[in-house]
Amino acid sequence: MAITIIRRKARKNISRAKQRTIDITNLKKIVYIKSPYKGESGIILEDK
Repeated sequence: MAITIIRRKARKNISRAKQRTIDITNLKKIVYIKSPYKGESGIILEDK
């Protein structure tokens, strides 16, 4: 009986590890939008 519990736990750990790696890759896929005002530092945007 203890062997089946260990196998069940191993399956659960494998599935959690797969989901964890999928989540990490999805978090790394975030695309950052380049700021249109990057080269215009020091200019107040409300005055335009």
